[in-house]
Formats: sequence, C-alpha cells, structure tokens
Amino acid sequence: MKKYSVLFLALIASSISHADVRKPMLFQASKNNLQVLPQRFEYTLVDEDRLKVGDILIDSTKVTFDLQAPTKNDAPYKVRFTWPADLLKDGELAIKNNAGKAIFTTRLDQENVKLSKNERGEENLRSDLASLTVELKDSKIVEDMKYLPFMTFCIYRQGEDTQTYLCSKELYLTSTKGQLEVLPRSSSKKAAQVEINGKVVGNQGIIYLNDRSESVSFKALTQSGAFLEIETRMNEVDFKDAVQTENGQRIVITAAGAEPADGSKARRLSDGSWQTVLNKERPIIYLKGDGDIPMRQEFYVRGAIPPATIRPSLASGSVTKTYSSNVQLEGAVPAGVTVSGDGSDKDALFQSEGSKFRWNLNNLPAGKSTRHYLQVQSGENAFMAGFDIERGNPFSGWLGARYQTPSGIAFGTLGFEWWFENFLGINSSATRLHWGLAVSRDQHLTTNSDYPEVDLTTAELFWRATPGFHLIDETWGLSIPMQMVQGKDGSSMAYGLGVFMQNKPTAAWLKKAMEWSELKLQYYLSGSGSDFKVSSAYRVEGNGYHPIKKDFYLKYGLALTDYKYDPAAPKEEMQIELNGMAFWKF
Repeated sequence: MKKYSVLFLALIASSISHADVRKPMLFQASKNNLQVLPQRFEYTLVDEDRLKVGDILIDSTKVTFDLQAPTKNDAPYKVRFTWPADLLKDGELAIKNNAGKAIFTTRLDQENVKLSKNERGEENLRSDLASLTVELKDSKIVEDMKYLPFMTFCIYRQGEDTQTYLCSKELYLTSTKGQLEVLPRSSSKKAAQVEINGKVVGNQGIIYLNDRSESVSFKALTQSGAFLEIETRMNEVDFKDAVQTENGQRIVITAAGAEPADGSKARRLSDGSWQTVLNKERPIIYLKGDGDIPMRQEFYVRGAIPPATIRPSLASGSVTKTYSSNVQLEGAVPAGVTVSGDGSDKDALFQSEGSKFRWNLNNLPAGKSTRHYLQVQSGENAFMAGFDIERGNPFSGWLGARYQTPSGIAFGTLGFEWWFENFLGINSSATRLHWGLAVSRDQHLTTNSDYPEVDLTTAELFWRATPGFHLIDETWGLSIPMQMVQGKDGSSMAYGLGVFMQNKPTAAWLKKAMEWSELKLQYYLSGSGSDFKVSSAYRVEGNGYHPIKKDFYLKYGLALTDYKYDPAAPKEEMQIELNGMAFWKF
C-alpha cells in the first residue's frame, strides 16, 4: 500500500510540475548588443587541386573512381566512386566521355552512400569523404572506356533556384600487369581561375548577401581541369535568443530558419528551432544556404550580453497562437530584476506588482506573427526581452462554380467559414484552435429534365485533430454536416458524418500546382422531409489550393457525388464534378 501511495504522490508531483512549466521570454540577438552581420559566401582556391568553400575543404584528387574486375566470367564489374562528402551527399552521379556525354549514371541518396570521417586541421575545415560502390552490369561500358582519350566523373544536384556541380580532373583507364586502373591525365594543364556571376575574379574572395533576392553564381577551375560550379542564395534566419554563459566567455544562440552547415555544432529543439554555443571573442558560425552551401554568419558584440538568469517568464497557459485580436499575459521576473513596457507598442498595457506583471496586447494583426518586447533592467544594464504571438485568419470565404457530368448541371457556389478561438467559450486544450463552422450555398445554374433540379445549403461543424490554424498547420479531422436539399416544391434535411485531411504536398510536381492539398468525405445517413427525402448520399472530393497572393488562393478540385431519393428521382447516377473558385482568408 505504501508503494502505491508513493507512486500516486509522484504522479501528482509530476502533473503539477508539468502544469507549472513556464514560457521563457527571449533576448533577441539584434536587440541586445549582438549585431548580426550580413551572411557571406567565401571561397579560396588553395592550389591546383584544393578549394575552400565556407568551412569545407574540397580536394579534387578525391573526386575519382576505380574498377574492380570480375572474379568470375559472368560476374559484373564493380565501380567504387569517392568524392568530398560535405558538399554533396545526395543527387546524381555520372561518368562522361571526352565529348561530355554521360556513359554511366546513377542516383545518390543517404541510404547507399557511405561516409568516412577525416580529422580536422588547424582551420577546423570539414573534409569528410563519401563513397558509393555499384555493379556495372553492362561490361561494354568498360570496354569503351579503354579507348577513350579521357573521361570525367561528376556528381551534381539541381533544384529550382540552386545547383551544385563537381567534376573530377581528366581521367583515363589503363591496364597494368593485367589489372585495370583509373589514373589522372596530367598532360593537359589549364589556367586556374574563379568566376563570380560570369566575371573572372581573384582566387580568394567574399560575397556579402543581405537577403534572399541576392544570389551567387560561382565557378572554380583548377589547373588539372577539375571544376566546381555553385548557384545558391542565402536562407533567412531569426536569431531569437542570445545569452552568455555563467563564465561570460561563450554565447548561447537560439535561432529558427537556416540551420548550421555542420549539424554536429547545433542541438535541435522541440519547436523546430536550434541552439548552438559560440566563442564570445569570435562569434562565427556557418549556415546552410540553398543547396546546403555554407554561408559565413558573424556577429559583433557591441556591449553587455544578458545572462539567462535574468530572463522573465510567462505563465504556462500563455498563448503563442490565437484567433483573437486581444491577448492577456501574466509573468514573473527573478529577484533583483525589474521589467517595464518598452514604450514602442501603443496597443500594449503593462502593469507590474513586485516580481509579477500583467501584460495586455491589443489589436493584433490577423494573419501575422508579431514579436512584442519588454524592457528588462538588471543592475546598470538594460535589455529587451521578446515574446512571439501568431494570430491566424479566423474567417474564410469562397466564390466559384461546379460542373457535374453526366448530368451536365452547373452550380454557382458561395461559402463562408469561421474558425473558433475557444469552442463554446471553454478555454482548454480540447477546445482551443480545434473547432470551425462552415456554411455554403450551391445554386444550380443549368438544368436537365432527366435529373432532379435541387439547390444545396450546407452547414458543417469541423473538429481538427491537431490544434492550429486553417491552411497553416497540417491536420486531419472529423465533421458533422447538415444539408438542406431544396427542390421546386419541397425540401429535405439530411444529416451526416465526415472526415477530412489537409496537408502540404511533398512531391515536387505537386508543389508547383498547389500549396495545400485537401481530401474530404461526407456521408449522409438519412434525411427528413414531407414531399421527398434524401435516403442516402455521399460526396468525396480532393482539392488543391494554389496561392495567388498572400491569403488569396485559387481552389480547384475533383469530386464524386451521388444522391438517392425517396421517392426515387428519374436518374440517380454518380456524378463526376469539376470545381474552381476564388478562396480568401481574412
């Protein structure tokens, strides 16, 4: 009995501890004496074979392959490729003949590529190697290689706005004592040079990047003929928090957005952000640009950096997402620390009582994430602590048309959607940001005497399985649809159940066609009415949301629908429906 009592008390203590988890306010780097300098792409052509790009050392002599002859007559050749791993771990691989035509290609991914770690030198540059071994089933390729004056081995990866292309020096296949060997061709020397955006520049340089609109087109050619081509741009990053360690020698950075190029130097946090520790005397880190190309990010310390011990915190129930325009927050500060409003937010009301404070934020803009600040005073130093609140668009509307076949009937469609902050005014995890209500009207525009002429008015209550914002956070959910089916001389009310799923497509071709995909099923069990009744009905539809501009979409899709009536209509066939409409959130 005593054992169970201890377990019970432990569970209570655990639940209380979980309930009391407070939300820390953050010391944004740029607001607290840590200047964020522009990201920069840096390079150095070290010698005829080696090149530095950011914190990666690329040795072109390591971009090569070797052949292993078959041990049996019917066995295939084996080819082992090697290349610098930190630049490319996935993409495509090709052997090209002296005319530049690919005679062998294969895909790379992190499942078939093996990595080998290299020790880092004084400059702490990454120089790990990757290798891939494949069977060359067509032996004719090897026979053709014997007669080529030279060939090259290339690895590359291409995206919408970026590409990385690394090719070896010229290689040739020879036979020594009956063994095939791939050797570099040294008779042809080329002038080593670097091009930036099509212009020849020095062998060492830096390109500063201020935002995503600025890109870099880089090409480096070594004397051996090996070359590297890169097209990239910076990725945005938000340095949300910067505090110094207890000894004052290091800075702990918390950020979201572009991640560190060297993943071993960062720790991922549960909210998707990451954290790293920098030397206060030389705060530098390399971040991933497009295509994972490293960009140098440096900071300049302009004054005192806040310690974590003075951090204000907010109550565990403080909202970070809301549909409401007004939010009330309650918080506390450590002993010896005072906080006050920073004076920049006219719609904020701040009240302080000792170590506790109350903070009311009003007129939050819809469809935006905003950061709000308090001034934190600790001794002679003043800092700024921020807190992010995202307000979603609670309303949506649409206007468009539907066309059904084989009936040939067209409908005009109009609808309105409302997503609740708290369902029935109950503020709990089960009700906050879970519920929504939609009302729509489908008015027939054309008729067909063989099919019933009806208009549809639908009200649907939604429940999201994952709390969040409509068309912002992925989810699946359930719904309760009620539909009035109105004919010439009467109407029927149908009641049903539904399920839906909304997510962002992952396939590249789908991403071009839509930002969001939606699948919906409605099934009406029965209906009521004096002149006729809906005995059963269903609707299955798939929709895509293609963004036109912020919060405005082209919604289009395909549906299957079928209605059965009592008494039966002349024709009750399944209809294939095409739909298109303007959809906006506000």
